Amino acid sequence: MKYLSDFAYDLFMLPLETFLLNRKRKNVFKDVTGDVLEIGAGTGTNLKYYDYNKLKSLTITDQELSPALTDHKYPEHLNVKILQADAQSLPFPSGSMDSVVFTLVFCSVTDPYVGFKEIKRVLKPDGRIFFIEHVLPLHNPMREVFHKANHQWTKIAGGCNLSRETDKVIEESGFKIEKLERFFGAFITGVASIS
Repeated sequence: MKYLSDFAYDLFMLPLETFLLNRKRKNVFKDVTGDVLEIGAGTGTNLKYYDYNKLKSLTITDQELSPALTDHKYPEHLNVKILQADAQSLPFPSGSMDSVVFTLVFCSVTDPYVGFKEIKRVLKPDGRIFFIEHVLPLHNPMREVFHKANHQWTKIAGGCNLSRETDKVIEESGFKIEKLERFFGAFITGVASIS
């Protein structure tokens, strides 16, 4: 059954991935290095974008592990761990990660501030976060549409919130955004470090 739901999700996302997110992922992932934690890996869409030669280790988490994560062919030299974990309670030592990656995740985290507190805890002092998220549009009429649709959307889309302003939450959680690009009105991509 998990294979079927993964297939349905990937099929739903295919146009968005093909025409929009593919290029953004390539751009964001080129600078990911060291001991890497990916939060909310889903069906493993990000796995093909890592430059594995720049990674010392890759730790992949999600609340529900997709078979695609374990079926993926990882380089033999790379220490890979795949485990079930929540962004709000990361089972890793403080200061253990060079890079934390998340894409289209924090719309569904129950308390994003707790999630970012955990990310800040597990990052090394000079570590960075790399992200792609959908966010509340800056301007009306789309901003108003997202607000109005959010209540029903969260019910049918697994808790995904259309009205999150994740870029603001990142900054309010003690990170300095080094790069930020807003695209297609409701998406952001960027890099941030501990401020």
